Amino acid sequence: MSLLILSDIHANWPALRAVIAAEPRVDAVACLGDIVNYGPHPTACIDWVRENATAGWVVQGNHDRALGCGESPRCSAAYRALAFDMQRYTEGRISPDAKDYLARLPIRATQPFEGAVIFMCHAAPSDPLYGYVAPDDIRQWERECALAGWPDFLLAGHTHLPFALRIGRTTIVNPGSVGQPKHGDPRSCYALWREGGVELRRVDYDFQSTAADLAACAPPEAALKLARILATGGDPTPAST
Repeated sequence: MSLLILSDIHANWPALRAVIAAEPRVDAVACLGDIVNYGPHPTACIDWVRENATAGWVVQGNHDRALGCGESPRCSAAYRALAFDMQRYTEGRISPDAKDYLARLPIRATQPFEGAVIFMCHAAPSDPLYGYVAPDDIRQWERECALAGWPDFLLAGHTHLPFALRIGRTTIVNPGSVGQPKHGDPRSCYALWREGGVELRRVDYDFQSTAADLAACAPPEAALKLARILATGGDPTPAST
């Protein structure tokens, strides 16, 4: 069986659509949160996750909670203004039912799959919504694995940095970001489980289409910075500055 692992879609429908096209035959879909914010296509992305992600395999991200509950996503300083601008845009364009869906998502989940135990959260078991653990922080990941009960697989997103790491009996997988990569590669990132192993994958998508839609809906400075992030795979500084 195969499992498509997605995280940090961030309302980027062209990016999500490219992943869907690249993996047309999967048996299950997991989503590690942050379906919304930063991008211009919240409704399309929410609708797809609701219709296609496997029941019990979707967890809440900090931006999902912010939109669903009217809270701050507690972003880093570099992204705080961008998140505020796009959250304000998104709030007026998703239905009350969609907001309720985001608000009610669980912050963690544990599921069996192909004989393995899989623990899922958006950020880290110690702080499922907001925690930030760098890929190379082995000691902290050891603590996180222990808090999760040493599952066979620990799936987390939030950092937008794809990696796979084995500690003890646990394989930690961050699939990276579908809709807003931050590791210097603009391609959409995801992971695919197949036959007991997980492979990190990337696919090209039309980020210029997303940038054009941002220009049509976001404040000019926010649209410019967000387009720059999409084009560079992570640099929030406009080329003119």
